[in-house]
Formats: sequence, structure tokens, C-alpha cells
Amino acid sequence: MISEWISKASQLKDPLVEVADKVENLPAKINWLLLGCALQQGINLAELQSFLIELQKEIGDVAELPAPAENVILSAISKCKLNDWSLAPQTAGIIWSVGRFVRVRKNRLELWAASHSPSDIWRECSEIFYMGKSSALRPKILNFLHRLVSFSPMGAGALPPLPASAGARRWLIQTKAYNSEESPKEKLKTVNSLYKELFPKKPALACHALQFFAEPVNENSHFCQRIYPCNLCPVAEYCRWSK
Repeated sequence: MISEWISKASQLKDPLVEVADKVENLPAKINWLLLGCALQQGINLAELQSFLIELQKEIGDVAELPAPAENVILSAISKCKLNDWSLAPQTAGIIWSVGRFVRVRKNRLELWAASHSPSDIWRECSEIFYMGKSSALRPKILNFLHRLVSFSPMGAGALPPLPASAGARRWLIQTKAYNSEESPKEKLKTVNSLYKELFPKKPALACHALQFFAEPVNENSHFCQRIYPCNLCPVAEYCRWSK
């Protein structure tokens, strides 16, 4: 039953990958992906996707000069009704920081990724403003590394643990397996054990699928309803949001 749900949910495209894929050239795609991961804090996936799409109406490439004007960024925040977003005051700085990071690497992040191991990429991405300063695990960078494989190979080396998501946390809460007193490192270990338990053959599919578990699209719908309506959902018993 759960494996059926995961297999179906694995067909949903990651919203940040989907946004990045809207631009034409590969370097710009990766730049947008990096920006999306840097901004993924205090916001749900649908809101972040809408914000990035709004930005793309004014900005072709995150690394282009002149850097995006602050008023353009603030206007996009306002249009998407994100003025209360916790990162709103820092968003312009994060966008400029991502742009600088990319330009230092000659706006060819696909070449940079191919010549760097995942651990090197993980370390270097911490240079970006608000991307990894508050946690030794740097969850935004974990998300970037695992999304990056959609666009570019990386140099030799093992990928870090699969990232956690709000959906995975909801699942653990609903199944009474969430322990708020665990350290971030322990929580990451727990969620990776969950992925392996739910889909042993390919835990990454469970990781991808669970990011959509009860993840809101708007006030009235969730991403997971795109694969099953609540009355037919095989995992509805795990979900208090369907009741």
C-alpha cells in the first residue's frame, strides 16, 4: 500500500527542478536550482515555486549583471503575498549572494560540479548568505546536492544522506515516530531510516515522494491530491489532514 503511494508520488516533478527547467540553458537552470534551495526556509514548496516563477518574469539568469534590483525582488514578494515570510528581509541579499557565488565559478556550475566531489560542493556552498550558517548539517545544501543530479553529474565521492522534508516530518509525527528532542544529526539519521523502511529498493524514491505528503498547494488542496484524492488514497490512515 505505502509502496504503491510512493511509486505514484515519484512521478510528481520536484517544484524547484520544474522551475529551473523553465529556462533554456543548462548553467542558468542550475543557477535557479541553487537559488531555490537557498530560499527554501519558512515557506512551502508551492509558495516558493510561485515566487521563483514571478522572479523569472524579470530575471533571465540569477548570475547576470547588473544584479537584480531590490525593488524588483520586493515587488515579486508582494505579488506572491509573502510579506510575512521569515526570509523576506534577507531575500535580496540571498539572491545577490547566489549570483556572486556563480560568477566566481565563471557561471558554469555544471563544470564546477563535475570537477568537485559532493563533499567539496557541500563545503563551498556554505559561502552563500543564509545557506548553512545555522546548522552544521546545512540542510539547504543537502537539498541542492540531491536535486543537482537532475541536471549535472558530480565528481567522484559519495552523496551525503538524503535530505529531510516537511512532508517526511509530518509522516513521522503522524506515525508517532517523531522525537523533537533528537539532535539535527539524529533526526537526519531517523528520516533516512524511514526512507529505507518505506522503500528498501530505492530509498531516494521515498525521499522524493514524502516531500509531497500533505504539502499544501493552497488553502484547499495538497500536492499529494494530484496522485490520489483523499477518499481513494492508500495512505489516508496516516494523514490527519485528509479528515
